[in-house]
Amino acid sequence: MFDDVKPVQLSQEQLGQAQLDQVPPHHGGDLQHWQRKVGNDALDWLDLSSACNREPRPVPEVDPILWQELPDQTALLNQAAHFYGIRPIAIGAGSQHIIESLPLFLSYQHAKKRACVPRIGYQEHAFAWQKWGYELVFYDAVNELLEMEWSVAVVIQPNNPTGAMAEAVLIKALVVRAELLEGHLVIDEAFIDPMPHLSVLNELERLVKSESLFVLRSVGKFFGLAGARVGFVFCATSWQSTLRNLLGPWPVATPSLWLVEQALKDVSWQEKALLSLADRQKVFIDRIMPKFHTVFDSQECVITPLFFTWRLESKEAAEFAFSMLHQVGVHTRLGDGWIRVALPAMHEMAPLNHALVGLLKKAGGRELA
Repeated sequence: MFDDVKPVQLSQEQLGQAQLDQVPPHHGGDLQHWQRKVGNDALDWLDLSSACNREPRPVPEVDPILWQELPDQTALLNQAAHFYGIRPIAIGAGSQHIIESLPLFLSYQHAKKRACVPRIGYQEHAFAWQKWGYELVFYDAVNELLEMEWSVAVVIQPNNPTGAMAEAVLIKALVVRAELLEGHLVIDEAFIDPMPHLSVLNELERLVKSESLFVLRSVGKFFGLAGARVGFVFCATSWQSTLRNLLGPWPVATPSLWLVEQALKDVSWQEKALLSLADRQKVFIDRIMPKFHTVFDSQECVITPLFFTWRLESKEAAEFAFSMLHQVGVHTRLGDGWIRVALPAMHEMAPLNHALVGLLKKAGGRELA
């Protein structure tokens, strides 16, 4: 459904060596870049480029004393154990911090450095392994990993932007495959919170003895707290000392630890947020999606609790539609032949609907379904 990634090619001499001079991948919709480029006209854009919850958990007032205290992770680790049903092995500055750290210490475990990553997905995974000298091999469907040779395989559940999910039986088979290959399986569940029943963590108690499995979780998406920079890693306890030493004693600031502890503790907000996501998705599908189908001239759309991704007929068509949406003040996430739209907040539905109607009238007064 999505176009191929074109990775940087490394020579055999370069493979196995750190490559820290690579150009990093582009991140998100980068609204600030467009505001600098366009100027004041972009200051009031409706920003649907990030797939974080547009109705985030409210941030309470932070006690000033928290800015004076060195971070202590104990309270958050205890609350995370209650929220996830299993205690994290380590806390990082977002799951990105853990993505950056895994290649550094796992590289010493691998005789051959080969990382299998999804062809379309969060590109920092591929970039992190490549930086530390791994040969990149791309797959299109997760079940291909059962036949491939790898020292590391990355699975994103659900994938962003494709929305693809692997079933639990396949994940279990991949853990066995990782052990057979004396390799490691990394599962990124940054977008799983609205669908907790599908999380690998539900099975992790039975898999926890495996030193081949790492599961990443984040509070940036469902809770909408990406700026707090807090992520968790779940794996065998034998990795605990190594990971914590690598991440350092204070990877997350004290106010962020406290803020996320409160968010994980707030069951009432979590329940209301799940209901809100369902209500907003219904409104979006009923009122907004038909207009996007017309704007994009495509009904090839992936639906997830936090975002919608359209596949357009070409890279040029996606770039044109992206630009047209800017003309009516709507900012989305542009990919190579696809556009991702975050699920708007409820109060954003009417302005978005009005903007799309205006765009369609401007483009020729098409009849709306």
